[in-house]
Amino acid sequence: MEIKEWLQVWQFEHNPFVIFDADRDPYLQTAMVENTSLRSVLLHLEKPSPYVIFAIRGAGKSSMRIDTERYLRQYEDKVLVISYVEFNELLSEVSRPRRLPIEYSANKSALARVFKRKKEEPLAREAKMTLDDHLDYILKLGIEELYGHILEAHKEDMLKDNREIAEKFLLLTALYFAPNDLSSKVSALRRQMEIAGYKKKSNFFAKSQAKFLAGEIYRYIRGVPVSLEGTFKIIQEIGPGLFEFHGIPRTTENRFTLLKSFMELVRYFGLSGVYLLVDRVDEPTSIKGDPEKMRELVTPVLDDQLFQIDHLGIIMFLPYELHDLKKYYRSDRIKTISSINWSAENMIRLIEKRMNVGRKPGSPPLQLADIFEEDGESKAQFIVRQLTPRNAFRLLSIIVEEHCGTVIYGVKISTEVYESAVQRYLIEKEGY
Repeated sequence: MEIKEWLQVWQFEHNPFVIFDADRDPYLQTAMVENTSLRSVLLHLEKPSPYVIFAIRGAGKSSMRIDTERYLRQYEDKVLVISYVEFNELLSEVSRPRRLPIEYSANKSALARVFKRKKEEPLAREAKMTLDDHLDYILKLGIEELYGHILEAHKEDMLKDNREIAEKFLLLTALYFAPNDLSSKVSALRRQMEIAGYKKKSNFFAKSQAKFLAGEIYRYIRGVPVSLEGTFKIIQEIGPGLFEFHGIPRTTENRFTLLKSFMELVRYFGLSGVYLLVDRVDEPTSIKGDPEKMRELVTPVLDDQLFQIDHLGIIMFLPYELHDLKKYYRSDRIKTISSINWSAENMIRLIEKRMNVGRKPGSPPLQLADIFEEDGESKAQFIVRQLTPRNAFRLLSIIVEEHCGTVIYGVKISTEVYESAVQRYLIEKEGY
C-alpha cells in the first residue's frame, strides 16, 4: 500500500508526521501548541529580562523561539524583536583574512609600503570568535530592525526634534547597515543631512580624510561585512564629524557605548526595550552540531556586561550539550530554564492538532488512538512518552512506513506492525 493512498483514506491532505525544520515548517503556526506558562515567565514587555533555556535536540527550542517571536511581533509598538539565528555570515567574516588597500590606510608606515610596491596591508585579528564580533553583528541586526520600525511607524520626523538622537541614529546606520542595502541607506542619510549640519566638501584633503576613516572602520569592525567604497561614499555624504566626535568601535568599550546609544534610540522612539532571541547555534555549516565549536560561538555572548544592559532581554535557546556554560554567567542576573519538558497531555494535543490541521476541511476530528486496530489508547500513550516532539513524530513516521510496506490494503494499523515499528525506532534511536 502506498503511503499516499493511506493518507487519502484518512483524508490527510499532507503527511502530518513528516519532520520539518521549525523555521521552514509551513504548518508550525496552525499546529503549534503554545506553552503559555513558559511564555508568561519569559516575557515582561515593560522591562525585558535575560533567560537561558537548555533543551535536548527535538524538544522544540526553535518552535518555542518562533512562537515567542510571533507573540512579541503583536506588540511592535512596545518592544523591538531581534532574531539572532543565522551565524554563517558572522563565522565566515570572522575567519576571512582581511587586507586593507594602502590608499585607505592611515598608518605611518603606509607610505613606505607603497615604495616597496605593497598595495595592501594585512589586518591582524583574533583567531576565535570574540565578544566584539557578536556586538558588531547584534548592532547590525538591531539598527536594521529599528530602521524598519521607524519607517513603518512613520516616526522619521522625530529625528528632527533631537539633534543628539539624530546623530546617534546616523552614526549607527552608517557603521552597521548592511552593504547590500547601501542605496537605501545613502538615500536615508541624505534626507537627514540637514540635521547633521554638514556641508559637503570635495577637496583632496576631505577625500583623503574620508578614505582614512573608511579604512579605520574596515579595520576594526570585524563581525560584519564592510564595504570600503560604500563606507567612503557615506562619510562623504554625512561628513567625518560624527565619527570623530562619537568615535568608531576600536574597542569593546566603544561597542558597549554604541549599544547603549542604540538602546537610547529604542527608548526615544517609544519602545520599552529589546528582545534578542538567540537560537540555532548548532546549525551553522562550519559547526554542524559540534559541542566544542558551539561553545566557541556562544561563550563570548555570556558576558556579564552585556546582560546588564537595561531593557535588553536576551533569551538564549541552547542545546543541552552546552549546559556547563552556566558557570560562565551569574545566576542572580540571568535566569536559567534547565530543560523543556513535555507533559503527555501537551504532547497528545500537539500530535492530534497537527493531524487534524493536515486533514481535508470538514473532516470529523481524529484522535491518535483511532489509527490503530486495537488497544489504541495504550499505543498512543507510549508514543507521547518519547520525551520530545521530534522523537514522537519520528516514531509515527516509522509506524506508517511499516504499515504501508506490510499490508496490501488496510486502514488501521495492527499490533504486529506497531511492535515491529517500535523495534526499528529503538534500534535507530539507540544506535544498536
